[in-house]
Amino acid sequence: GVKLGFTSKAKMAQMGVSEVIVGRLTDAMRIGDGAELDLSDLIHPRVEPEVAFRLSEHVDPDDPTTDIESCVDAVAPALEVIDSRYQDFRFTVTDVVADNTSAAAYAVGAWRPLGDVANKAVRLRTPQREAVGSTAAILGAPLAALHALLAICRKRRIPLAPGQIVLAGAA
Repeated sequence: GVKLGFTSKAKMAQMGVSEVIVGRLTDAMRIGDGAELDLSDLIHPRVEPEVAFRLSEHVDPDDPTTDIESCVDAVAPALEVIDSRYQDFRFTVTDVVADNTSAAAYAVGAWRPLGDVANKAVRLRTPQREAVGSTAAILGAPLAALHALLAICRKRRIPLAPGQIVLAGAA
């Protein structure tokens, strides 16, 4: 599947960009239910809570009538592990795109029928700390990330197929 980056207005402003970026997800990056991630393979990993969408139909970027929301059959909570080759995650937009948008690994929770995921509370808790956020941090609403993805797919010729996962960005 794919993952989106720079879906936060604050991160866009920090990086001086006005467009989200897209990275690739592979099966090798997937952390299965109950599996452990070997952190020794990573440089300085961070974890982000995300909203995941599952595509049920082929998304045709050449079809101007494509309704990307209708190509989604399910939504799930997800965690993305980001990791950067750049020290302290200090990079240019070109650097981070070349680094596959810092994508390292991901885990997806239980799939549910697509419903309203706008402005839902998100809590990420570890033994050391707790962070609270909202799905509204994802371009105002996670479904807006799908529309941004479609625009990029049209511009960059990125195909999207049934069964692929879309990570909408950090909440």
